Formats: sequence, C-alpha cells, structure tokens
Amino acid sequence: MMSLTQIAHNKKQQARAAFIEAAWSEEPPERLAELANDAGMEPAAADAIIARIADARIDFDAADSVVRLRRAASKAKAHCDAVRTQTQAAIDKLEAEADAAAHEADSVQRQAGDAESAARRVLAIYEEGLIPVSRLPKDVVAMLERRDQESKANQTHAAVIAATNKRNSLRDDVERLARDLRNLPISRDQQEQEARLKDELERAKAALAAAEARLTDAERAHANARKGL
Repeated sequence: MMSLTQIAHNKKQQARAAFIEAAWSEEPPERLAELANDAGMEPAAADAIIARIADARIDFDAADSVVRLRRAASKAKAHCDAVRTQTQAAIDKLEAEADAAAHEADSVQRQAGDAESAARRVLAIYEEGLIPVSRLPKDVVAMLERRDQESKANQTHAAVIAATNKRNSLRDDVERLARDLRNLPISRDQQEQEARLKDELERAKAALAAAEARLTDAERAHANARKGL
C-alpha cells in the first residue's frame, strides 16, 4: 500500500509536470500560479522555470534546422574546397606564365644589349675607315642614319632657339621705338627726332619681319628633321 508521503510526492510531481506543460502552452499567469502552488513551488522558482522555457522556445527554430544547416554547411565547405583548389591551380598557372614571360623578357633584353654592343663596335671600326659603307649591316646603316637625323634635329632646334631669341630682341626694339615715338617730348628739334625715330622704327619693323620669316623657316626645318625619329 502506498504511503501518504508517496502519494503527496506523486501529486506534487504531477502538479509540477502540469505546470511545465501549462508554461509551454503559455496559459495565463493566474493558472500558472495555481499550478505552481499545487506543486509546492515558490513564486521565484516558478518564474525561473517560466523564463527558462521562454529561452528554450527561442532556440526551438534554430534547433529544428540543425540537420538542414549541417548539410548546407557540408555542401558549402565542399564548394569552398573546390573553389580554393581551382583558384590555386589558376594562380599556379598564372605564376608559371609570368615567370616564363619574365625569363623571355630577360633573355631578349640580354640579346638586345649584346646586339647593341656589337653594333657600337662595328660603328667604331667604320669611323676608323676600316669598313666600307656597302659592307655595313643594314641595322647599323639604320643606326647611322638615325644618328645623322638626330644630329640634324639638334642643329635645327638650336637654330630655332637662336631665331626665336633674335625675333624677341627685335620685337623689343620695335616696342621700345614705338614707345619712344609716342612719348617724344616737345623740343626745338622735335621734328628731326620724330623723323629719326620713325626711320629707325621702320627699319626695326623690317628687321623683325625678316626675323619672323627666318624663325618660320627654322621651325619648318626642325619639324622636317624630327620626322621619323
């Protein structure tokens, strides 16, 4: 026969289970308080259980998707590994191509340097008169032609600078004479001075026009010399 203590204990356990079920069902606080009292629970303890159940309810949705998310994570990891492998293969290929290109560039650069040195040695012998022009390699002939063209371009550029300086100097003379003529003070020989300044101004203008023409010719010659460089 079950003792009264056991019966009371069972009733409390049943009341506690009913309280927990009611908390999960979100029954009204009055009902929860009644069930907690039947189970012999202190209000603070009952509130703690209710709070824990509320927290657990929040985790339900996440817990319910654990299998799906594990599968998704496994699939994502496999995809990541595959992409990493492909990426590394592409990187290795690009690095190999870059190394090959760099090696080729270095090789061609060395060959170009060797050819340049050989061409300079051939030019040195040519300048000593030991090689006729007809026997010069075509690339060396091209180097000679370019060197002559560069020299001509430098000369014509110097001529442009000289012509520009002369033009500017004559332009200053014209401006000065015109200014002197405008500001000629009144004096007894004003007419003679005015006639002299006008004559000087006309000669300066003529010289300036000639300098402008020489500058135009020098610029044209320089442009022609620069063609093909």
